[in-house]
Amino acid sequence: MTDKPTLAPCEKHRPGPAARQAARLGGKIPSLDTRRLQLRAPRIYDFKAYAKIMESDRSIPMGGPFTRAEAWADFTGYSALWLLHGHGLWTIDAQTTPSAGFVLLGYEYEDPEAELGVFLSEDAEGQGYAEEAMIAARDYAFNDLKWDSIASFVDPDNERCITLMERLSAIRDTDVEAKISDDGHTLVYRHTPQGAA
Repeated sequence: MTDKPTLAPCEKHRPGPAARQAARLGGKIPSLDTRRLQLRAPRIYDFKAYAKIMESDRSIPMGGPFTRAEAWADFTGYSALWLLHGHGLWTIDAQTTPSAGFVLLGYEYEDPEAELGVFLSEDAEGQGYAEEAMIAARDYAFNDLKWDSIASFVDPDNERCITLMERLSAIRDTDVEAKISDDGHTLVYRHTPQGAA
C-alpha cells in the first residue's frame, strides 16, 4: 500500500466565494473540443495529475523529475499565462480519462517565444491523444490568435516527440536552435499554418 502524498494547503479546494470566482474566471478560458478530447481550463483538482507526471521519469525530457513544489510553480505559472498573455495551459479530458494530460501555448522564463507543448499521463499514452490535442491547440493559435508560427522545444533524446513533430509537419528551425542552445540539447520545431494544411 502506497502512502498518499500530503497535500499542501494551496492544493486543497476551499469552497466559498473565492472558489466560485475561480470557476467564473476558468469559464472565460476557451474550451476546445476534438473528436475524442476536450481541452479545458485547468482546475485545482487537475494538479494531482500534473504533479504525478512532473514528479516521475516522464518529465525527464523537460528537465525533471521535479519536486511537488516545483510542479506547483510550473502548473500555476502556465495557468496564470491566461491572465497575462491570453494563452496558456489546457487540461486534456479524454472520453474515459479525465485529466489525461496537458497541452499548452506557453512560455518558460528563458523561452525566446511561445511554445506549443504537450505531456500526458502514463495511462493516456499511445492512443493518439497528444497529436489530437496539439492539432487543436496549434489551430487555435493560428485561427483565433492569428499567429503566423509557433515553436516546440524538444529534447533530442525524446524520440516519440520527434516522431510526433514530423507527423504534425513541423520543420526543424536550426537558426533558433543555434541561438538558444550551446550544447545542441534542444531541438526547435517550427509549426506554420502552411504546415498545418
